Amino acid sequence: MDEPKDLDITDCDEEPPLLFEVVPPVRGEEEKRLDQHSHYLDLLFEEIEVSALNIPEIQDEEKKGEKGKRVSPFKKRVAPRTYAKKLSERFDTDFVINRVVVKQTPEEQERWVLETYKEYDISNIIFVGGETSRKSYNGPSVPDGNEMVKEFLDQGKLCYNDGETRPTNMTVGNICIPTRRREDFDEPDRMKIKYRSGAEFFTTQIIAEEETPRMLLRDFADLLNEETESSELPTLFWSFSPISSQKDVDFLRWLGVYIPEPTEEMILGSADPAAASIDYAQSVWEKLCDFNNQLPVSFPMGINISVMGLRNFENGVRLAKDLQMVGVAD
Repeated sequence: MDEPKDLDITDCDEEPPLLFEVVPPVRGEEEKRLDQHSHYLDLLFEEIEVSALNIPEIQDEEKKGEKGKRVSPFKKRVAPRTYAKKLSERFDTDFVINRVVVKQTPEEQERWVLETYKEYDISNIIFVGGETSRKSYNGPSVPDGNEMVKEFLDQGKLCYNDGETRPTNMTVGNICIPTRRREDFDEPDRMKIKYRSGAEFFTTQIIAEEETPRMLLRDFADLLNEETESSELPTLFWSFSPISSQKDVDFLRWLGVYIPEPTEEMILGSADPAAASIDYAQSVWEKLCDFNNQLPVSFPMGINISVMGLRNFENGVRLAKDLQMVGVAD
């Protein structure tokens, strides 16, 4: 198989890079969902320039938010890299694969990364940590995973296994949660450790208001301003989701997304909730871009679109198109 594409999904030179999430199907429903996704992805690629499809790894998780409820019971899904390979047979695009890094041993994770790069033609990975710090895991931490790729595999060295390997050329990202603000181990501190260990970009938890993201931008910039050249800063992909019904609000809150009550009332009380949520997201994105440009350290910023179910896919395309038109700089 050919080497993975040498594309930079974090490139912000001309317009904000855009990732579009595609949730892998429940096992046994691959072909049906592949046809459904293909229909909507045709529309997506006709409308906008997409840097990559972002394939999350869906885990059986406990409720994260104080409010909200799950839409349907958890069912095991196709592995992200497997579904990406299926999609790559229909679409000539790049992929970002999410990987929970802590649940297998370091040796197994290293073999998985090499296999994903060499056999699945995937060079963009988002390492995700454990569901809770209250559990102990057998695998490497997120920073350990970053170092494994950037300090070893990309240099043609193995970190945990014996033998030799050809140098890889991977882009590594991590997750950040703007609402996870703590006195003992604050989110900007977590991000700094991940960035210093090799993270080149972050995708955020879905945002539905501007104040929390602004605070994270300010505090992370302050943390890096003392020691970081602007050309070395990580790209921040802000995640947005269209909201078209109470069901969307409930599930987003179950995931831990902060949706202010007035925002919910404004969106669901409108004649067209999806359109109202898209307009609101555009306003949040514009304000974030303006705020970022005023910081002493301005981050390269991109967009990550997440949709709640196929019913919102076209709304997601509309949202992506409107946000991408805003741009990061004037």
